[in-house]
Amino acid sequence: MTTRSPAADRPPGWRTIGHEGASRFLQRSVASGRLAHAFLITGPAHVGKAALALDLARAVNCGGEGPPAERPCGECAACGRITRGVHSDIVVIDERTPITGAAGAQASTEEQDSRRTMISIDHIREMQHRAALNSFEGGWRVFIIDGADRMSPEAPDALLKTLEEPPPNVLIVLLAQSDELIPETIVSRCQRVKLRHVPAEEIERALLDRTPLGGEEARVLAKLADGKPGRAFSAAEDNTALDRYRQAVFRVVGVIAGDLEERFRYAREMATEFQRDRSAAGRELDLWRSLWRDVLLLRCGSGEWVVNTGCKEALATLAGSVSSGEARSVIEAVDMVSHALDRNAQARLALEVMMLALPAVPEGAVPDDLFP
Repeated sequence: MTTRSPAADRPPGWRTIGHEGASRFLQRSVASGRLAHAFLITGPAHVGKAALALDLARAVNCGGEGPPAERPCGECAACGRITRGVHSDIVVIDERTPITGAAGAQASTEEQDSRRTMISIDHIREMQHRAALNSFEGGWRVFIIDGADRMSPEAPDALLKTLEEPPPNVLIVLLAQSDELIPETIVSRCQRVKLRHVPAEEIERALLDRTPLGGEEARVLAKLADGKPGRAFSAAEDNTALDRYRQAVFRVVGVIAGDLEERFRYAREMATEFQRDRSAAGRELDLWRSLWRDVLLLRCGSGEWVVNTGCKEALATLAGSVSSGEARSVIEAVDMVSHALDRNAQARLALEVMMLALPAVPEGAVPDDLFP
């Protein structure tokens, strides 16, 4: 018997992968006309927060002829412009968004934009300025704040004024990995939507539907995505993604097999990389977590759930040299470092603590040939 995909009941233009509960909730809110003026969508990076926000933006601005329950249609002019990122009333704001000077602040330079690490009060003031204007295209004005947990100290108070007295037909969607760094005054005025990791099977199905990948490639990328569709699709568009993944595995496993000096050298290098590219450092920490999760699964006799299947034999050898408790301790240490770095802890110190949590691995416990 063929299993019916839950996505089969969605409007034709709804493109979010997975997150059936969140999608149904938002679809029903649009169809019923009982839409909150502000939403807070939380979840891990690349899990689909922005995709869900854009689906909501398409749904409220869709010009299709069907009933609200069938929106977004994905085919009308408005849906197309939102998908291409050129709709006049859909504004995405993150820390790199240029300051135009529309609200009285000095316009920013490209260098300032590239170095900025937080969403500033000037971003919020410019959003308020645009929100007070009439819609350019006659529909809803949707402001998507991508990185609401990375606002400057002054920005939340400015945003609060808009949330308390929102202009008509204005929808504000905040995206964040967690609501812990967002003031409760902001969180309490938003309808919260929490996203979790998407099953690999759903990501694989979407890759097969939307990309030219073959079955084996789609299966591998879906597993390596760690429940994050955005990561899978980025890899699908990058011919070097699998090579870089293998290089990262060699690098991480080399540190596991190395001595304390080598581990501390890696911590210094990772700290430097973190300052240069936080997302790249985050992906490497995800790889640490994924490899040690596989080691723990192999220790527990659950090898069928291993994600890093290409180096499964090497991980099985490593699993025979460490205890389940040691594997769990490393995973907990990686989680603690990720949590600390999200809160702007000193990167080198946090990573050195993680290196100290690694168990001593006997010589030969990690084969040289990781990908036979």
